Parts: sequence; structure tokens; C-alpha cells
Amino acid sequence: MFYIKKSASTLLHRYLPDLWYLMLYRRTAKKIAYKFQEKDKAFQDLLQNGENKNCLQIGVRKKKFGPHWVSVDLYDQSDYIDYHYDIHDLKFEDAKFDVVVCNAVLEHVENPLKAISELTRVLKSGGLIWVEVPFNQHFHPSPTDYWRVTLPGLKVWLKNFTEISSGYFSVAKSAIHNGVYFYGRK
Repeated sequence: MFYIKKSASTLLHRYLPDLWYLMLYRRTAKKIAYKFQEKDKAFQDLLQNGENKNCLQIGVRKKKFGPHWVSVDLYDQSDYIDYHYDIHDLKFEDAKFDVVVCNAVLEHVENPLKAISELTRVLKSGGLIWVEVPFNQHFHPSPTDYWRVTLPGLKVWLKNFTEISSGYFSVAKSAIHNGVYFYGRK
């Protein structure tokens, strides 16, 4: 009779799967090169480049970035939302905006490639785009939650843009809640 010694990892995986996954996420998170400072600096650069220009903010959290920003959210009925347009069919003329920010929205749309096509259409040639989406985050149906995308996947979605900066980021230094961002030029 053979006795096969099982590793601690195998035992955890079998009997305490939640703990095993948490350890796996923490181990993986340590390997990812999070770009906290680079991301913050890149976003501040984008905001400065957008001063006194036509700027579009898709998905607003609590406030607009400034008075010259046009805010769009299909569902949010807050006073600071300017238009309740569907991201798949923005009612703006072509090449209207110098800067477009789409933060934590693409995971909620049925067709992210069509949405990106609309963002591309309303962005001027040479304009700047910022897209941020969750990677590891709980399911949050508001109204629904369709997608998670890796950084290489986000780059495929935004392949028609020249990358300025991109990377992973964590939320509150969490090993579980994190996301990816892409900053580029049309």
C-alpha cells in the first residue's frame, strides 16, 4: 500500500477553499507591478491637459472633474449628470472632445467594443482617453455586471490608441479588489 503525502496547499484547496483562494490572490498580487504613483501622476497629467478644453466624463462618482467637463451616465439621476445617454449611442457630433474618461463603466455594458467605438468617434484626433475597469472585484449589478478584462485584453480593446501609460492598480491596497487602466492618445 502506498501512502501519498498531500501538500498543505492541496489540503487547503480541498478543505478550506476560501482560505486557499485568498492566499493565491495575495501571492499573485505581490507579483503584479502595481503602478500607484505612475497611475496618479498620469491621471493628473490627463486632467491638466484637459483644462479649458472639451472633456467628456463617462461614469461619474460623486462629482465632475471640473465645470468644463460634460458628464454622461445612463442611470445616475444626480444633479451633476448632464446627459443620460447610452454609451453605445452617444448623441454628440464626431470629434467633439479633447479628452474622454471612462471610469468603471465598461464592465456594465453589453458591448464594450461598440462603446469604445463611440468614445473613439467623439474624441478628436490627437485627443486623450482614459479607461479604467475592475479586474478582481465582487459582482456588482448596477444595473448588471458583464465583464472582467486583463491589461492585455484592455490593450486589445484600445488597440487604435497610442499608449501613454497603463497598468494594474489595487483598491485600498487589497489583494482581491484591483483593476486595470489605460491612458492613450488617438
